[in-house]
Formats: sequence, C-alpha cells, structure tokens
Amino acid sequence: MSRCAVAIVAHALEAVGCALVQIPLCRHFLRDGGAAAGGNPHSREMLVTSAAPNVLGGMHALLIEDQTLIALDTEMMLRELGAASVETFTTAEAALAWLKSSMPNVAVLDINLGATSSFSIAEELSKLQVPFIFTTGYGDSAVLPEAFEHVPVVHKPYTPESISRGLAICLGRAAL
Repeated sequence: MSRCAVAIVAHALEAVGCALVQIPLCRHFLRDGGAAAGGNPHSREMLVTSAAPNVLGGMHALLIEDQTLIALDTEMMLRELGAASVETFTTAEAALAWLKSSMPNVAVLDINLGATSSFSIAEELSKLQVPFIFTTGYGDSAVLPEAFEHVPVVHKPYTPESISRGLAICLGRAAL
C-alpha cells in the first residue's frame, strides 16, 4: 500500500474517532529459527533481494484473495517481485467479470474463497493460457481437481521467496 493510501486510511480512521494501529503483516523465519535472509528479520528489502526481485519483470498480475490483510501483503510482494500492476479481487465472480475485458500475464489464486473456491477462475485462466499458482492456508489437505494437479501450490504463511519460487515454476523458469 502506498504512503498516500496509508495517509488517507489514517485520516479516515481519525475522522470516525478510531486510533491507527500499525500491524506488521508478516514475520519471516527459517525453519531453524534464524532470521530469513540474515540480519534484521523484519527487513523486507533483504527478503525480496533473496527472492529474485524481478521474477515478474513488468508483468500484469491477477490476485484472488478473500482476506484483506493477506491481499494487501501479497499485492506488495508481487510489486516487489517486479509486477507492473496487480488487480486484486476477493470473489470469483468479480474476477471472472474482469477477465471478460482484461488479461493478466500471471495470476495468484487463493484456493478457498469462503464458501466458494477459485477453481472457476483457474479454468478460465487455463483457457486463456495464463500461468497461475494456487495459495492455501490449509496445508497439505488442500485437494486440487485433477486438471490442476500440475499447478504449483504455495502454503500460507508464505514469503517473498516461496511466492517467487512458485511463480518461477509456473512461468517455466528455473526455480529460484
């Protein structure tokens, strides 16, 4: 989110008598407990540098995520990985309507969208030959339709590195 957008949100919250609380959206640690990428565990620059910052090289990305904070964080990751633009939707219906008049170069689809899934979007992207990855917060229990068993799945909470690796695979590049 840009600093202007943060300022507008802060002003709107103050107008209705709410205090602005800054919430860190993610902390990244390696399995061995050390800070990711070394140094400050909260340094996003260090994380993105180790995650191939230009894997998306000016591409236009589609993001489907129904959780607002995760969507904001993922959108920022995609931009840091080189996306020229990110179109974000919280429902399959809205994304499918957008796809009737627009085409992304790549997409990131949360599998579970509350009462629905993103599989209808995946079907449309497949018809359009747009590469995509799935994300899920349900670990290995996420069941994919047979048609999508080849699609990379990135598990939440994800990092710029894991998103970068998934995107590199779906784009047919060497896994980073």
